[in-house]
Amino acid sequence: MLYRGTLQYDGTAFHGWQVQPDVRTVQGDVEAAVSRLEDREVRVESAGRTDRGVHAAGQEISFEARRDWESGELPRALNAVLPQEVCVERLRPAEEAFHPRFDARRRRYEYFLSPAPAPGSPLRRDRVWNTGEELDRDLLSRAAEPVAGEKSFEAFAKAGQPERGTRCDVTRVEWSTTVLGDLRLHVEADRFLHHMVRYLVSTMVDEATGRREPGELDDLLAGEGNPRPPSPAPAQGLYLTGVRYDDGWNRPAGVPGLVAADGGEA
Repeated sequence: MLYRGTLQYDGTAFHGWQVQPDVRTVQGDVEAAVSRLEDREVRVESAGRTDRGVHAAGQEISFEARRDWESGELPRALNAVLPQEVCVERLRPAEEAFHPRFDARRRRYEYFLSPAPAPGSPLRRDRVWNTGEELDRDLLSRAAEPVAGEKSFEAFAKAGQPERGTRCDVTRVEWSTTVLGDLRLHVEADRFLHHMVRYLVSTMVDEATGRREPGELDDLLAGEGNPRPPSPAPAQGLYLTGVRYDDGWNRPAGVPGLVAADGGEA
């Protein structure tokens, strides 16, 4: 039987999602846990590949299990053998043809940064980007205005996908302030390029603090002039928080411990 599940994980100790030789990855640990339960090697598919240090509150996965599991038994058993940095929030049978990546319609990322000028709390060091300087949400929102829409994000990609090009359709990009005082970027798109959100965040922060002229992000998107290329914001502030399929989002927006699930969109 094919199962699909929604994973949460703290990416701090991992070299990203995808299995790599001689390093610890989320996929490697999840596959080891499922294989242990099934007593055979099991391949786990995912909705996307998060980078080293990036977290997830809504990664969607799938795998085949041949053992007859009673209702509710498999998620309990899997969480019992997964490492403490990973948990299955939801696990259920899937249609035979389901694929978490190819069936995805949109993905949602959230980025959290602390504008406090004082040193950040050690309890949040690997959870948000402490910029060490005051930031104006209105200026960040103004910098984000050119991002929405279907366009090339080549200037905001560490590596492209030649077979798919560099165009993405961003349907939502919005800054807000959480109850903890963090600044939160909520961005949804049909696809994301490598490091794309982190490049966008750092460029918005540079505009909001005056290190870039207003409109430089727009110039980068348009490929005009000669603005210096962006550098990525730190990985620890970035979360994959949801994947949308034909039947809706796999979970509401929000990150446990930073902002409660807010219901999202159907």
